[in-house]
Amino acid sequence: MTSLVLIRRLFVATAVIAAFAISPTSLAAQQNAPNTTGLPMYPKLNTGSEYPSVKTKTGRYKTYTAQSPDAVAVVEAWYRKALPHAVETRDDNSFTHGIILTVGKDKVLVYSIGKSTFGLVELQKYLGS
Repeated sequence: MTSLVLIRRLFVATAVIAAFAISPTSLAAQQNAPNTTGLPMYPKLNTGSEYPSVKTKTGRYKTYTAQSPDAVAVVEAWYRKALPHAVETRDDNSFTHGIILTVGKDKVLVYSIGKSTFGLVELQKYLGS
């Protein structure tokens, strides 16, 4: 994993956790922002945000991130069923632990941070070069 991806993931995860921790319960339970990636959304995702497209070495991607109160293993199982033809790779490093499911050039990352038990989801829709 490139350092840019790790830094971006750290930033997104920190922002999600901070927003959830300091928000009143009613704010934390608000609906997700629209997901226009076209990739499937786990039903219990919350605090969802979509970001402007980003150009990487492999092309331009639209990214949607969200958090689930469910354990990361439960979210992983749901995405494995929702994307049965995806190629799965483990993504375990010193900061995040989870899986990356790849369908063509689209990616779904499901992971936890450190010893947290809830799942974070990052949907990456390939938009072309």
